[in-house]
Amino acid sequence: MRNASILGLTLVLAATAVAQERGTQPQTSAKPLHTMKRWELEAHIMRMAPKRRDAPLRYLNISDDEVREIQLVAAKHVPKVLLNISPVVEGCSCEEGPQCTEQVFIVAEKPEKSVGLQLSRVKNAWVVGSVQQWFLRYDALRAQRKEMSYERFYRAESELLRDFPMCVGELVPAENTTASTTKAETKK
Repeated sequence: MRNASILGLTLVLAATAVAQERGTQPQTSAKPLHTMKRWELEAHIMRMAPKRRDAPLRYLNISDDEVREIQLVAAKHVPKVLLNISPVVEGCSCEEGPQCTEQVFIVAEKPEKSVGLQLSRVKNAWVVGSVQQWFLRYDALRAQRKEMSYERFYRAESELLRDFPMCVGELVPAENTTASTTKAETKK
C-alpha cells in the first residue's frame, strides 16, 4: 500500500512538472494569422506577449560579456537601472524567426513602475526581437489613444494587428555559438 502511495505521488509530481514546463514554452498558432478573425488574432497576439520564461534553461546561464551587451541594447528602450536579467532560455517562438536561438527577459526601474523587455539572441547577438518590437509599437499606439478618434485608432490598431510577425515555413534552427562554454566543452 505504501509503495502504491509513493508511486501515485511520483506520477502526480511528474505530471505537474511536465505541465509547468510545457506552459513556459512559447506558444504559436496552428492557424495562419491572415485567416484569423480579429478576436482570434488579438487572442493569439496576447498569448505571444513578451514575458519571463524559466525553461528550458541554457546549460551555462550568462557571461559577463553578454550582460554588458544586454545592458547596451536595453539602454535604448528602458531606463539604465536594470533590476533583473532572467536566466537565459533556449528556443524562441517561430514568430522570432529561425535565427533566434535564446531569450532573456529584463526588468528595469522607472520612477512610476517597473518595465519589462524581452531580448532575443539572433545571429549570436542580443537584440530586441520581432515580437517585442511589435509590442513596443503597440504600446506607443495605445499611449496615443486619448488623442485619436475611435475610428482612427481602430484603423491604426487593425493595421498594426496585420503587421504582427508571422511564422513562415518550417524552421531550421540556427547554430548557436554563445559567449559561454557549452556542455560538451566543459566535459573535456
